[in-house]
Amino acid sequence: MADHEGLGGPLPPLFDAPQPRRPAALDTDSPHVARLYDFLLGGKDHFRADRAAAELLLRANPYLRDTCREQRDFLRRALVRLATVGVRQFVDIGTGLPTMPSTHQIVRGVEATARVAYVDNDPIVLSHARVLLTDGGPGTAFVEGDLREPEALLRDPVLTALIDFNEPVAMIATGLLHFLLDHEQPAKHLRTLMDGCPPGSCLVLTHGATDLAVELARATAAAFRQSTIPCQARSRDEVLELLGDLQPLEPGLVPMAAWWNEGPVTKAVRERQIAYGVVARKK
Repeated sequence: MADHEGLGGPLPPLFDAPQPRRPAALDTDSPHVARLYDFLLGGKDHFRADRAAAELLLRANPYLRDTCREQRDFLRRALVRLATVGVRQFVDIGTGLPTMPSTHQIVRGVEATARVAYVDNDPIVLSHARVLLTDGGPGTAFVEGDLREPEALLRDPVLTALIDFNEPVAMIATGLLHFLLDHEQPAKHLRTLMDGCPPGSCLVLTHGATDLAVELARATAAAFRQSTIPCQARSRDEVLELLGDLQPLEPGLVPMAAWWNEGPVTKAVRERQIAYGVVARKK
């Protein structure tokens, strides 16, 4: 693939070759975020522990299904805008179980040659990868990886065979970073990930908020803790700190449903927002 214009040739190696990754074990006795999200969106790939956690969360926040759908809508709007302005490579990290339309279906509705890599480490998600790849055809790959291991991810041979890191890349991390606690160093991992991308690359991010619909957010956070799923919502300033030197594109870091929504956002929707959305660009 061609070198990205203005970078002066291929980027030098940043990391050592990745070590073989041990597949994650399937644990059906504890709730898992991907399966929980699948249940909330009306999917079928979940277990009793996931349903119990979802019911606990819905008692605390009866709008949580709406929030999940709004996150999907945000992602669709962000992908269409990026593909429209010429981004041709997308890496969907923590992709979860397939939800229609998938990332490759959205971006190829704008640009048929767009390349899409899906990244996850959940065994059930991996089991769906073959079907997803069959639907995606050429220009689609599935990578077993984890944001907490960004060096290994950036050097994964499956990823680098598809994604040219001399050209701009859109890194997608929706509904992901609030499941990394501070001691897991999410800012460091995100910075390492974006350091491996050339200028012009973008981050598509959603993140649970502590300073939107405060009482609802507190109840949701308490329910996550009770469900044994680690979760750490953050304030607007804290999310901006995660972005580091990345430059938020208009309209900035805003409540998720308000990000370039095609229609008016009602007062009822505004008052139940518990997550931010942003697309930020690397200079």
